[in-house]
Formats: sequence, C-alpha cells, structure tokens
Amino acid sequence: MSHKGEAYSASGAIFLDSPLRRWIQPPSQLVEKLAISPIDIVMDFGCGPGFYTVELAKKAKRVVAGDVSAEMLKKAQRKAVKAGVKNVEFLLSIGIKIKVEDGSVDLIFLVTVYHEVGKGQMALAEFRRILKPTGKLVIVEVVKKGIFPGAPVQNPEALGAEVEAGSFELQQMQLYKNCGVFFFTKNSSP
Repeated sequence: MSHKGEAYSASGAIFLDSPLRRWIQPPSQLVEKLAISPIDIVMDFGCGPGFYTVELAKKAKRVVAGDVSAEMLKKAQRKAVKAGVKNVEFLLSIGIKIKVEDGSVDLIFLVTVYHEVGKGQMALAEFRRILKPTGKLVIVEVVKKGIFPGAPVQNPEALGAEVEAGSFELQQMQLYKNCGVFFFTKNSSP
C-alpha cells in the first residue's frame, strides 16, 4: 500500500481522527450501513488510527484491524483500550499475504484506502482468499468533491470494474455524504 493521498500528509493524518471528522462522518452512521451481526468476523483494512475500529468492535464478534503503518496501529490499539473493547486483533499488513486463515472473515471494510492499495489485483486475490464464501467486501471511496480536503475523487464505474475483474460482483452502491459505499460479494468461480 502506498501513502500517496492527503490522508497521510501531516495535516491529513490529524484529520483522520479529528473531532471535525467525527462530526462530519460519525463512525456509527457508516458502520450501521454494514448490517454486522454479533457473530461476524470483520477486517478493518487500512484502519489508520482506528476511526471505525471501535464501532466495528461494538457490533462484531471479532475485528482484525490491519494497516501498513505500525504507528497507526499503535494509535488504533490505544483507542481500543481506552474504549474498553477487547475483541480487536491488530495486524501489520500491506494487503499481500495477510496473516489470516483462508475463508475466515465475514466482511472486509476499507474506507478511502482502496485507491492507495498498490498491486490492487494481488490485494483483491488476498481479500478473496480470506473471505468466507458468503463474505462481503465493502469499499468506501470519495466519488464527488466535498468542501473539505481529503482522499481523491474516484470514478465509481472504474472502481467497480476493477474490483469485479478481481472475481467479485458488485451488489450495490449507496451514496453516503460525498462517498460511494460499494458492496461486493465473491463470484462463485474465481
């Protein structure tokens, strides 16, 4: 995963977990759209400082919070401890050879991270490997310019086509604020 977006610039890193972002994008609102069950295993891929991790942990049986940055994982871990959630595992990963068992994850959640994943098809193959047969891949990306700086605007059709080329099928796309929330399932045949 490369850090080419504003999210990892000095000012962008501060915004990743700021009160302003919590006001604009309350984590609970987006997590609610995921319909997570108390028996689900969820991967928060590219979790950063854990902006969504705690909310995911409140809904799921277990959360695997993965990020390319050890510093971000430490921040996410401190946030989980402070919130008193104990069902989160932290994992350093670039999206290739994720140290998670085959077919063990119900939902993989990426928020403004997919556009930063280098070697996207390799990461998609890995996501496919760790997802259960009925698992979902949920990708959230900016699809229209907002009033605040942030992740670059993505073309929804191009994003959908790229992920579908990785043996996923787009089930639906919902708009949320200036983002598209893309719900994918695994194709039955890779």
